[in-house]
Amino acid sequence: MTAQIYLRRATDADLARIMEIERTPGYETVVGRSSAEFHARALVDPDYAYLVAADKAGAIGGFAILRDLGNIMGNTCLKRIAVADPGKGLGRRLLSGVIGWVFTETATHRFWLDHIIGNDRARRVYEACGLTREGVMREAYALPDGQRVDLALMSLLRTEWAAKSG
Repeated sequence: MTAQIYLRRATDADLARIMEIERTPGYETVVGRSSAEFHARALVDPDYAYLVAADKAGAIGGFAILRDLGNIMGNTCLKRIAVADPGKGLGRRLLSGVIGWVFTETATHRFWLDHIIGNDRARRVYEACGLTREGVMREAYALPDGQRVDLALMSLLRTEWAAKSG
């Protein structure tokens, strides 16, 4: 049986756990990292939303950072999503909850993200949650070692989400 997750807005008190998760070894090349200063600024910026997935006891197992909530064209971006213990289904449940939150709590028309091509685990989760690949952004991301990699662009429209969520 899959454990219930509770999605909520993050608070200042959650930033240490968010940074701990994004600093999981190996995540620097697939998730990315931000400084404590960036997180503190973005957490209070109305153009951003930090969401955390917690269990019944309140323990945070993952997080998502959204940006461009005020985008005039209705395009909201998933900047980052990460879970502490990958491969157990939490990422998919978290992303599904985030997408539901975006389309029920905001006026978003198009939810989009990009991911490093070759990150098949992430791609499978995104596809399972209804996102469609739109194209490739060539050498758009610089890894910590300076190597440049391609990103796949994916999105989900409000009408597509509504049709699937019934």
